[in-house]
Amino acid sequence: MLRIIFMGTADFGGQVLEKLTDSRENKIAVITQPDRPQGRGRKILPTPVKKIALDKGLEVFQPEKINDEESIKRIKEFNPDIILVVAYGQILSNPILNIPKIGCINIHGSLLPKYRGAAPINRAVINGEKETGITFMFMKEKVDAGDIIFQEKIDILPDETYGELYYRLSDLSARSLPKLLKKIKSGKIERISQDNKLVTFARKMNKEDGKIDWSDKGEKVYNLIRGTIPYPGAFTYYKGRKLKITRARFLNDYKVETDAISPKPGRMVRTEKDVILISTGDKGVIKILRLIPAGSKELTASEFVNGYKIKVGEVLG
Repeated sequence: MLRIIFMGTADFGGQVLEKLTDSRENKIAVITQPDRPQGRGRKILPTPVKKIALDKGLEVFQPEKINDEESIKRIKEFNPDIILVVAYGQILSNPILNIPKIGCINIHGSLLPKYRGAAPINRAVINGEKETGITFMFMKEKVDAGDIIFQEKIDILPDETYGELYYRLSDLSARSLPKLLKKIKSGKIERISQDNKLVTFARKMNKEDGKIDWSDKGEKVYNLIRGTIPYPGAFTYYKGRKLKITRARFLNDYKVETDAISPKPGRMVRTEKDVILISTGDKGVIKILRLIPAGSKELTASEFVNGYKIKVGEVLG
């Protein structure tokens, strides 16, 4: 039997915790972030991981600061063999990293050493990567720089959004967990050093990262849109008001049918029953399917065209 502390907050780790508790072989405690205000109503809500932990009858600890003396004392009292960290949200100090007998192990949503940092899934989609995966690794004080135990690869699908890939990687993490536990129990854990020459970084996303530059090539614009759905959200402006794009597709070689309409980037070149076609910096065209105008609910392209009296030739920007 292993004594395991699971540290996680976001729902990315939820499936992993479910899988961890399914076997009932190990003694598990859970550390997650404190309950915080969420959503428009700003209600104080438990983290996704806390909900699962309580449902499974697990001990839950929610320190404001994981590296303070009280937290370190609680962790030492549990006497863990491993600490398993999945999207927890605080950086662990050396005193904590040195507590578990076997080590602190992190599941990271990229094929390290590529995309170290807070937003590896967003950045992989935005950059047009064709594959990504998860990395199980030993932790050290430098973030995402520890030795790799093993990796699992997955193809990024052509129209896949950040949100869709996020849940596929979460599922992959959970399905791969038994492989990790088997390695730990057998005592045969590989340690593969990361090649520092291949390191890239995926800094945390902010809302401005979703702003569309229609003068970019069409494929780049489309990758930005799908790489920011649902967070932080891709947006542009129509008549000075913010317009959030929630569903789109891409045409890589669209020929404008009339010379009267200039293919200026961001121009509405055509409206059809269910789509609005927007020009970009090359022959690529973005097909907008669903969007949210400022102060409105989500609309289909046709609802937007009819409700806002959209005319071909108008420009977004």
